[in-house]
Amino acid sequence: MEKRVIFPKGKQKDFISNSKMELKLTWPELSKELDINRNTLEKSYRYEYCNFPYKLLTKICKLRDISENKILNNYKAKIVDFDPLEIIGRNAFGEKRTKLSDIKIIFNSKSQIFDTSEIKISRYDKEKELKLPRKLTPELAEEIGISIGDGFLSNKRYEYRLKGNKNEKDYYDSFIKLLYKKLFNLDLNIKEYENTYGFEIASKGFWTFKNKVLKIPSGRKDNINIPDVVKINNIKILTSFIRGLFDTDGSVSFLNRYGYNKYYPRISIAFKSKNLIVEVMEILQMLGLEPKISKKEPYWQIYLNGYDRLEKYSNLIGWSNPKNINKVLKWKKQYPKLGEKVLNGGDS
Repeated sequence: MEKRVIFPKGKQKDFISNSKMELKLTWPELSKELDINRNTLEKSYRYEYCNFPYKLLTKICKLRDISENKILNNYKAKIVDFDPLEIIGRNAFGEKRTKLSDIKIIFNSKSQIFDTSEIKISRYDKEKELKLPRKLTPELAEEIGISIGDGFLSNKRYEYRLKGNKNEKDYYDSFIKLLYKKLFNLDLNIKEYENTYGFEIASKGFWTFKNKVLKIPSGRKDNINIPDVVKINNIKILTSFIRGLFDTDGSVSFLNRYGYNKYYPRISIAFKSKNLIVEVMEILQMLGLEPKISKKEPYWQIYLNGYDRLEKYSNLIGWSNPKNINKVLKWKKQYPKLGEKVLNGGDS
């Protein structure tokens, strides 16, 4: 159970505004004193989008050197115990349902068939029985997203490496290893490096396919674009590409909002390449997710905020990375009323 202060309509706003005035503090200063987000205080609580936490009442009373009973009597307020899982979010900003756009893909191309007949493969590739895909599938689109995210194609040798954080071992061992076996018949030697986890391979055929057929550039990715082969009028291809990209370079997190811990969903991704961020944003717009974009040197960042975007992302795109799936499952367990329409990552 959690204690909240219930004010009559209009009284919560009066209490917060009067406290700010009496303490002679600005909104940033008062927020800092109370150790809460400024927007939560100035907007969510001040404009009564959600009830006031009792712990903040005690802090304000201490700052003003006034008793709780006096505040409760003056504003005709009362302290109530309730289960936050039952009523959380009913009046909060995030619970106002956002009507997201319908899916509208504007790419014209319908499919991608690859001519791999001219690719020269090495003796090593023949011994390993390297297989090269002949058409674009959702699995290959996801692998392309993974490559743009965590991958690196060397511009000096026929080398490719794919490495992520050490906390993503399950993703590499249980998903990526099987994906590369299915797509390319590669038996990856995935291992732990000094600061990363993943693999390195040297393969002329594989490198040539990535660079010459899929048009993934070698070298640094500061100005990389989405490969044109992905830009087709096919929802499965686009969502699979986005899933691979966000599973490697993106994140799903739950922010503290309205006085609740890890409550408000945010899916985000950041790149140095403006071209890439703009093209990713365009695909997300086509999928009806209405992303927000910002810049914080040297990165461009995309945000998908709120339950509606989390719900649509999970149903339409989902996750293959256990790290992200587990975060969503934990949030759903903590806030089942909010998460009941959010799929479990791999269910998409």
